[in-house]
Formats: sequence, structure tokens, C-alpha cells
Amino acid sequence: MKKFFKIVFAILLIVASAYSCTDDSLKAVAETPAEGKFLLTNSASEIVLDKMDANVNIAVKFSWDNTSWYGIDTPLTYTLQMDKSDGEFVSPQEIAIASGNTISLTHADLNAKAFALELAPAVASKIKVRLKANLKYGALPIYSNVSTLTITPYNTLILKYPMPAELYLQGDAVPSNWGTPVTDIQKMTQIDDHRFGLIVTLTGGKNFAVISAASTWSDPAYVTMEANANPQSNGTFEPRGSATSWGGNPIKSPAVSGVYQVILDFTTGTYSITPTVLMPSPAELYIIGDATTNGWNAPGNAQKFTKVDNNTFTLTTTLKAGKFAFLNANATWSTPAYLGRTDAEPSLAGNLTLNQAPNWAGSSITAPNPGNYTITVNFKSGTYVLKP
Repeated sequence: MKKFFKIVFAILLIVASAYSCTDDSLKAVAETPAEGKFLLTNSASEIVLDKMDANVNIAVKFSWDNTSWYGIDTPLTYTLQMDKSDGEFVSPQEIAIASGNTISLTHADLNAKAFALELAPAVASKIKVRLKANLKYGALPIYSNVSTLTITPYNTLILKYPMPAELYLQGDAVPSNWGTPVTDIQKMTQIDDHRFGLIVTLTGGKNFAVISAASTWSDPAYVTMEANANPQSNGTFEPRGSATSWGGNPIKSPAVSGVYQVILDFTTGTYSITPTVLMPSPAELYIIGDATTNGWNAPGNAQKFTKVDNNTFTLTTTLKAGKFAFLNANATWSTPAYLGRTDAEPSLAGNLTLNQAPNWAGSSITAPNPGNYTITVNFKSGTYVLKP
């Protein structure tokens, strides 16, 4: 009998030891995968985005191996990250991926990310793409290889109202005082494909409307539907005429007489009235700055603008990362110089101011993505526009 109990005890001891070993073998620790093992592939590397059926057509598909990268079989969270070609993924555009090991982006998806990265429409630009994976609660993040895509975004501009051929300010806030014909100093200039602008002297507390003919009241005229009880620096306008029924109110000028920049934006149907200074058009215009070929040295004839008319200058040139300004002479600096009105003017279209004694105003302008641009400067509206 004793021998029987010894045999049973021995069997139980062996079983317990075996279970203990099996339990230890099931224990696993997640480890960060080795470099170069987590690979992302893309179906296309040069993509021209198309507005037609943009929400349906696939622009690019990304895929990756769904191997257990951490050495254990556990759910992972994936995030697709995008950045500019010179970015370091510090603040990337991201797309969370719910499941699977592929993601397809439509033309609209990729175009939205391109504009979020401030890429210019209708120009080929490079972006970097990578995939981030991590365990629950963001633990042990890893990153795939970086893929480079060349994408050409499309323009998403939609006009709220059709752009007229010409625009004039008319009213008792301007010299014409409702009389005709309206003089050229009250003729607005077309800034780009959706805005008109003009620097003009306004009489405080008076009114003006915007018309599309110098000799007569136009159909339509552009007025505000707001009450205009108080002077406004911005507001909304509408075309009013035979097609819409007449009505509306003239726009009220600011309370204080002075020089103002008036801008109408036909994508939003809004106007702005901003204090500024008159900027007489120079005889010559040059671009200077570390964003240009010559840096802050004298710009040279290659950086000289062509004068289109009395107020407009244009130049096609190459820009790199950096700052730039405009000069009226082929020198290291000139007085006046023409700078961005603020230190945060948009790279592709912004407002200018004079930089000269005794009012040293403005800031150098930050260049957009490196590339070739046609730059248009207009002194009647006090604006610059860059087109790739």
C-alpha cells in the first residue's frame, strides 16, 4: 500500500511540475521590433489629383504586413501620418485606421490633406508618409519606413457670386459723391480669381456702394443687407438688381476719415475695410531676401519685375525656404521698401505696407514651399499674389 501511495505522489509531482513549466512558457513580454521590419508600401508615387468624382475615385492605396511586430499576438492601433517634404512629423496630418492592414484614400481625401499641409494647388509638391503603430494606450509606438509621394492638388475654390469684369466705389464717402462718371482713382483692381481691392481715401461716417460701370448705376450693384447702424470694418455684401430685386443699403465708411484698403471677396460674399497708407507705384521693383537666389545682396536684373501697367508688376522666379521683401532699386536695401503689413501675412497672397522713415512698418514675408512662382504686386490694392 505504501508503495502505491509513493507512485501516486510521484505522478502528482510530475503533473504539477509540468503545469508550472507550461504556465511559464505562456508568459511573454512585448518588445519593440527591429528597425526596417515594419514596411509600408503605396500603390502610386506620382499623383495628379482630379476634382471630377473626387469622393469616389481612389488616388492611392497604402498597405503593410499584419505580422505580429511586437513578438506577441495582440491588437495594434495604426495611424497614417503625412508631412511636408522638409517636415519632421512634429505636427503631421493624421488618419486613424480602425482595422485591417490597408487604407485607400480618395482624390478628395488626399486633396484635403494637401491643403492642410499648405501645398499650393496645381503644382507638383512632395510629401512624406509613414505608418505609426502602437499597443493599447499608446504604448511602445513604432514607425514604418517613410514613403515619398509627389502630388498635385486641385483648386477647391467655389465662388458665392460671379466675378464681374470691373468694379468701382460710388457714394458720398468717395470723391465722386454719387456723381458720374466715376474716376479711375475709385476703380478697384482685380487681385486674384476671387477678390477685388482698392486703397482709397474715405470720408468718415458716409456711405458707398460698389458698381460695375463707371458711367451709370449698374445692374447688379453690390450693397449690404445689414442695417449699418454703426461704422463697420467688415461685413457681407450681395449683388442686388433686376434679377434679385433691388434693395439693400450702401456700406458705411468708418467713423474717422482716412486712407483705407477695401477688399471684396466673392467666395465668401464679404468685404473688409482696413486702415492703411497710400503706396505710390515705383518706377522699378525688385525682390530681395534669403528666399531668393541672391539672398539679401543686391537682387540683380534676374530679380527685377516687369511693369504691366501703372500699378502692377509681375515676375516669375525661383523661391526657396526663407523670407523676402520688395525694393524699388537694385540695391541691398531701398527707401521705401515694401513689406508684409503684419508678420503673419499668407505666403501665397497678402497685404503690403510701406517701410520708410519715420514709420518703419511691416515684416519680411515668409516664402511658401520651394519652387517656381509668378509673383504679382499691385500698388493700387496694396497686395501681392504668388501663383505656382
